[in-house]
Amino acid sequence: MNRFDWDIKTTNEIAKKILARMGELKIPLIPENYRLWFEYYMGRNKDLVKDFNRLIEISESFTPVMSQTLYDKYFGEEQGNKLFEKIQDETRTIVKNFLNQMLITSDSTSDYTVQLRTYSDQLDIATDLSDIQEIIENMKIETNEMVGSTSNLRDQLEEATAKAEDLKEKLETTTREALIDAVTGLHNRKSFDRKIRVFYEEFKKDGDSFSVIMLDIDHFKKFNDKYGHKVGDEVLNLVGSVMYSTLKGQDFPARYGGEEFMVLLPRTLLDNACILAEQLRKNISMKKFKLTRTGERIDTITVSLGVSEIRSEDTVDSLIERADKALYLAKNSGRNNYKSEKDF
Repeated sequence: MNRFDWDIKTTNEIAKKILARMGELKIPLIPENYRLWFEYYMGRNKDLVKDFNRLIEISESFTPVMSQTLYDKYFGEEQGNKLFEKIQDETRTIVKNFLNQMLITSDSTSDYTVQLRTYSDQLDIATDLSDIQEIIENMKIETNEMVGSTSNLRDQLEEATAKAEDLKEKLETTTREALIDAVTGLHNRKSFDRKIRVFYEEFKKDGDSFSVIMLDIDHFKKFNDKYGHKVGDEVLNLVGSVMYSTLKGQDFPARYGGEEFMVLLPRTLLDNACILAEQLRKNISMKKFKLTRTGERIDTITVSLGVSEIRSEDTVDSLIERADKALYLAKNSGRNNYKSEKDF
């Protein structure tokens, strides 16, 4: 069904539900929040509905951070693309205005004017912000050589450059997607996938080795069935907290999906990664966990871990597959332990 095909009666009914629910949860009635709740009540995006229900279940209030996280996750890229186009157009306009002013005041036959016209033509066909920035840098060099001590022209160019840089920073800040898992506070799967690609490219280029730890909470399904999903989320949060406090520096922990976690360890060889895996296992198993509402102590939380190190012939997938294989071996060896690729 086309998104414009909904009849007035349907949208009015949804609007009433949205306004009532947002009022109950004291959520600001801004367009972004309204869109989130509209999509939730429409029910077309099953993942969004699932995330909504989980956050509502585990939280007494629906915070602005939750709203922002959901909006960035499901609409951030779309919003970022529109903003990117807007900023690119604004940057083009700033530079174009400067060029036009320079062309009006310059000798029409000078080499400098000819070069400015060339930049103007390049600007018209530039399709990427980096292309526009390159034009700006070339213009700065040409103009500084031409104007010498003429501070007025130089100041105009500096102003145009500063505006373009400001727009670039705005783009980078606004288009940064929410890459944090709402339950654990760690990086999410999307963030992990991006980061491991960066590590992999650096390894191929410079030989910077790195290792991977895959971690899985033992018997998590039985735990969820026994205590419920809300308590299950508390366990996920506990594991995330221990990982965050145990890891240091540029170590990169992420929730990979469900009860699985991943850790990227830059410039770390397999033996050292195994030491860290054991530390994570130990720290998590030592945590005393009790139910938030009743204070009841429940079963000790344990994890199994698999460790692998990047090899010259590896792809990202093959590296993760070895960590997964090691994790599977740890599970079959009684759980609450780690195994590495050395063990098979």
